[in-house]
Amino acid sequence: MNGQELYWSGDSVLHQLDPRLKVGALALVSLLLTLTRWPGLVLTSFALPGLVFISRVPLKSFRGMVFVLIWLGLFYSFATGWVWPENGYFWQGYWSKPGLQQAFVMLWRITLIFGLTRLFAAVTLPLEQGLGIVFFFTPLARLSQKGTEFALLIILTLRFIPLLLEEAALLWKARLIKGNWPSSRLHRSWEIMQLAVPLILLSLRRAEELGETMLARGYGSGSYRTIFFHERTGVDRWGGFVVGVWGMLLLIWH
Repeated sequence: MNGQELYWSGDSVLHQLDPRLKVGALALVSLLLTLTRWPGLVLTSFALPGLVFISRVPLKSFRGMVFVLIWLGLFYSFATGWVWPENGYFWQGYWSKPGLQQAFVMLWRITLIFGLTRLFAAVTLPLEQGLGIVFFFTPLARLSQKGTEFALLIILTLRFIPLLLEEAALLWKARLIKGNWPSSRLHRSWEIMQLAVPLILLSLRRAEELGETMLARGYGSGSYRTIFFHERTGVDRWGGFVVGVWGMLLLIWH
């Protein structure tokens, strides 16, 4: 796997699930995690490592979350845990046990949602992510012609984000090979900003080539194209059953 990519290639059960099921499960569980109480959080805390084990995604794929979660933990600790008198100074305050408990629960919820989202990106190709999301926006195509354009925009955005990251990495390596890397932060920032110009030009050229290809294939504004999905398998039905039970338990513990 490229270090710039989120997807981890594999053939696990989670990789083989229908993208519609994975998108729907992520949206449902994430929503219920914001509502459920501690039993639901404990259940999800045990379920997430199990899903990571089944998917065979390495733990190093989640290390990018650590820095963000540390800062969120510090923010919530001071936002809800530090209390000071109404007319007093900030440093005259004190730590509140209920406030720290609230901060812990909020960080717990966010950690689980971030973990599930990261796992979803690791077992679902960008194109499949777009197809799964578009499936739930299909009713928009029946209400307005702009709905098809919105669906196509989602697919193309998720499909080409990894390509843009790859091109940005290639430009960065080309600049390092050139040498003469400045020592001051100001000059280094200027060098990084200069990389944006060729990246934008490459993106525009790719967009122009894509537009010409779509016009050659008969795509026009507001035109509708059927999106084909793989047929649901027995694994998908069992996965839907597990997600349904999981969601019901989170809802019961609300």
